[in-house]
Amino acid sequence: MKKLLLIMPDAHMHKIILGPIRKSLREAPLTLTTLAAMTDKTRFEILIIDESIDPVPLDYQADLVGISVLTGTACRAYRFADHFRELGIPVVLGGPHVTIIPDEAALHGDAIVIGMAERTWPQLLDDFLSGSMRSRYEDNDKEKSGWLADVPSPRIDLQRRSGYVLPDTVQATRGCLRRCDFCSVSAVWPKFYRRPVADVIRDIRNLPGSRIAINDVSLVDDVAYAKELFTAMIPLKKTWGGLATVEVADDEELLDLMYASGCRYLLIGFESFNQESLKNIRKGFNRIDQYSEIMRRLHARDISVQGTMVFGFDEDTTDVFRETVERVQELKIDIPRYSIYTPYPGTPLYDKLMREERILSHNWEDYDTMHVVYRPARMTPDELYRGFKWTYEESFRLRHIARRLGPKVTLNSAINFMGNLTYKMFVHRLRHDPRYEAPHGYLDTRPI
Repeated sequence: MKKLLLIMPDAHMHKIILGPIRKSLREAPLTLTTLAAMTDKTRFEILIIDESIDPVPLDYQADLVGISVLTGTACRAYRFADHFRELGIPVVLGGPHVTIIPDEAALHGDAIVIGMAERTWPQLLDDFLSGSMRSRYEDNDKEKSGWLADVPSPRIDLQRRSGYVLPDTVQATRGCLRRCDFCSVSAVWPKFYRRPVADVIRDIRNLPGSRIAINDVSLVDDVAYAKELFTAMIPLKKTWGGLATVEVADDEELLDLMYASGCRYLLIGFESFNQESLKNIRKGFNRIDQYSEIMRRLHARDISVQGTMVFGFDEDTTDVFRETVERVQELKIDIPRYSIYTPYPGTPLYDKLMREERILSHNWEDYDTMHVVYRPARMTPDELYRGFKWTYEESFRLRHIARRLGPKVTLNSAINFMGNLTYKMFVHRLRHDPRYEAPHGYLDTRPI
């Protein structure tokens, strides 16, 4: 039996570290467990390592190593790949960054996987066992239906449940019908895919916990599909959280079904309080004059909201930071989250800033939405970075947290409290972690 090591490099997500104990303050990822489910367990002994919670065993005697690569983890992924290849172990690289920049990734792997691995991974493993593994495997999706069927339930038995605040994760759709200029989703998955509702319900039934995360990037793009799914989820009596656009609040029936199916938390991208900015980033369907009503409808159903805001649009001046904090407080967004406008490769934003010669760093370690990697239009990089950090510090002062959450105690109070506590801890990291000292050009030189 061959030994297969699957690695997800650390993306510096929020976590609790107490001596040797690490707990990620997010949901368990599905990439490696899904690949493991598509691997013949009679032919491979599989070890899964998510570096955000466990160290990568550099001396592991694997026969094959697979590494999932995000843009922000690419440099570290390449160092792992080079390490294992120096030991004579073949390495396969896949994931969003590999799909977007395959030629770069090919320099560090014996094989790369472009696109969705569900259609190519089994063939790659067969070729490896027969000694004929190719250098590239590409998902040439010719189907027009946009259905992602026949995907087995993830091998959650191979994942350390205690490493995650939300260890039970499921995916129903993949991709997005929107084309926001800073989002790389459409570059990685050009189409919007749905999984058969029966498959999703099967996966949810297989999850032992009562709380689950649905990690789709745009869960309700297909409203009819979403309503069918939520209706089927009602008898399962799970509580769940997921992602949605502001348009989720347009359909009262959809909201009622979401609540009945157990939805108690949504991450929603508000992004800006400047309508011109929203138009220019191709997110004009966000209407700032409707934000108050959106929050009212969600709170009326006891659904907590994590609202994301982005800084650094061409219309932004240094006034944007204080104005955003004030509006977040007025709307009583339960858990605000702030990001820096980041030109991920493969996006319209990246192409635009390249043409304008405004990109300051191509060190992929900087591409985490928490570093400035380009020259803003109406402020300096330093002003943008200082404003970003100030906004976090100001929003998560105890008096501001208390005002947003209010005196009313609901079943969601614990979710809201833990979310705000997590970001208050992140404020401490922003102040003291060397990773967040430089406004741009930071280079991670830590050994693997």
